[in-house]
Amino acid sequence: MKTRLRGFTLIELLIVVAIVGALAAIAMSISKSAKAKAQQTVTMQKMKALGTAFSTYVSEKNGLLPYEDATGTDDWTNAAKPENQEAWYNALPKLMHAPSVGEIGATNPVKFYDNAYPLYVPGAPYPSESKRLGSPSFAIGMNSRLQRKSEDGVKGQGRFAQIMDPVKTVIFLERGLPNDKKTMAAQRGFDGSPKANARAFAARGNQKGCLIFADGHIEVHAASDLLTAGGGIVVPQTSIVWTMNPESDPN
Repeated sequence: MKTRLRGFTLIELLIVVAIVGALAAIAMSISKSAKAKAQQTVTMQKMKALGTAFSTYVSEKNGLLPYEDATGTDDWTNAAKPENQEAWYNALPKLMHAPSVGEIGATNPVKFYDNAYPLYVPGAPYPSESKRLGSPSFAIGMNSRLQRKSEDGVKGQGRFAQIMDPVKTVIFLERGLPNDKKTMAAQRGFDGSPKANARAFAARGNQKGCLIFADGHIEVHAASDLLTAGGGIVVPQTSIVWTMNPESDPN
């Protein structure tokens, strides 16, 4: 008797294809999550080093804080001006044995986007090559709620001694770039400037991002830990503080 070979039916083939597709999707998701976690680990190491440089700066400057940005625009040319050398992105990289942003802009701006540079954040959606030469795009920002203008319109550096709760007060945060994905609809200010508040917080590592506090320690949070659904910074400031005085309104 002849043996009749039985092939796969169309339904069986479709089931196999569906299973293979599901397994591929799961593998891709796991791979993407693992990559994001690895990138976040590197970011945490870099921001931890930035926090150490901040502490060194404060100690060497008798308690003064670095400026959150430059006077005028934060383009390459302005960053290189002598009057802007106390901006955090110029002063702190030098303490990390790296050139300042102003020095990079005067020589080779592309180096700012090199993985070895201490302010480069892996996984951040930096602008295209053609747009990088105009000005630096920061994926880390200094907390803009620490330095306010006086009545005569002058913004001072501020002093560490004015920070009432250093353990809970944010100094640096992962900040959004124009192409960053927002994890809350109410977020805004994703412009890549060197300063930022909680609304511009970027959660790139599996929907979480890094915060550096005034005492030097680092924490990982979701945007919902910092903001309400309506986009307001969470008050009262109990676990995370954005102002010198926790009782001040960060909004």
